[in-house]
Amino acid sequence: MQSNHKNYFWQNSIGKIAEFSLEERIFNTMCIFAFFAMFIVSPYNYLMNLKVLVWVGCVCMVLISGLYYLSKVKRKSSLAITLFCIMSNLTFVYCYFYNSGILGPNVLLFALSFFFIIAIIPKAQYKFWVPVNILLVLAVLVIEFCRPQLAPDLYPGPLAKTIDFAVAYLVSVILIFLSIRYIRINYEHERLSVEQRNQEIEAQKEEILLQKAELEYLNREKDRLLSIVAHDVRMPLNSIQGYLEILNAIDLEEKEKQLIKGQLLQVTRDTSEMLLNLLSWSKMQVKGDNVTLEALDINEALRDWLKVEHAIAVKKGIRLEMLTAGRLHVMADHDMLHLVIRNLVSNALKFTPEGGEVVISTRYRGASGLIIISDNGIGITPEKQERLFQLNASATYGTNNEKGIGLGLLLCKEYTEKQQGNIWFETEIGKGSVFYISLKLQAV
Repeated sequence: MQSNHKNYFWQNSIGKIAEFSLEERIFNTMCIFAFFAMFIVSPYNYLMNLKVLVWVGCVCMVLISGLYYLSKVKRKSSLAITLFCIMSNLTFVYCYFYNSGILGPNVLLFALSFFFIIAIIPKAQYKFWVPVNILLVLAVLVIEFCRPQLAPDLYPGPLAKTIDFAVAYLVSVILIFLSIRYIRINYEHERLSVEQRNQEIEAQKEEILLQKAELEYLNREKDRLLSIVAHDVRMPLNSIQGYLEILNAIDLEEKEKQLIKGQLLQVTRDTSEMLLNLLSWSKMQVKGDNVTLEALDINEALRDWLKVEHAIAVKKGIRLEMLTAGRLHVMADHDMLHLVIRNLVSNALKFTPEGGEVVISTRYRGASGLIIISDNGIGITPEKQERLFQLNASATYGTNNEKGIGLGLLLCKEYTEKQQGNIWFETEIGKGSVFYISLKLQAV
């Protein structure tokens, strides 16, 4: 916890990573380091009777505080860095001639200030400040060589000189170590951030490619679906037109008329079911569906919904039976669940031969209610099982050539999941299929 407080305090002192650039944070760090270096060296200069350097140190601490304020608070880091570079060079020149020239640690300290400068200035400014540093050092050395009296030896003895060099070395090494350590930590943080961003970009790229492939697949299936729909709508309309023309033009026997009427009814029913599923699917793709979950007495609803299917079953010679487990209230959307049940029962009747049986039953299952539609029809082949709940743009035919386009089961799955339910099936070739719908029970 204490370490977290320290890190938080330090990040606020130099600038938060999300708000300040790496160069700005390094400069703010350098200001803090330089301030404390001046603070530590000033008492030593006082003991060495270098009172002018004490005043210079105090002035530098004030100036460094101002530069820190300019960079951290005012966010004018470029101006602060430029002023820091100018101040460092001028301070070096003054201290060089005041503090024993070449006989003192001035060149070492100037190298330290130059290290600070190249660590914080933009790369484009190297071509200016590097020559300035070299020329400035050469200039003061030449001036001292020509006029040595400008840089008198102020050391009272060898011990003072040794201590001064030792202190200068220690300060330089500590500041360089802290600065490089901080730069490396920030570099590592930036590197990890870049790697993380690259990984995120790669993950997004893979996700986009997967979505692209899925969209391309769905578009192909949609095109096939529309092509089949266009064909399958035109064909039954032509059939209806042909039957009506026969009825109108030819005097048929009553048995023949009844046969044609039955075929007309079957064609109309298949076309209506296909169009209803297509419209429901299209609406869901374009606008989505607003789901209204409410308590629904599923047994009562099934009795109302299955009236039409009972008539179809009787006509096809199939026994349609409903078995209920007392009162069963589930949370469902009335219209969505009606479409799901209608499609599943219609499929069961479609793929069950004459004399077969379709059973709709309900039961409790823990905190859910089950609706089970079972038949003893032809079953589902393994190839079709894999894509049963997907957009399967291909025509299917029942035991009496009832036509479908493989869209109903996709709607069943999506509508069931929108009602926070599940749907699955069991099947065996030649023995039939069982579809299960699980929905949450009404909260008591």
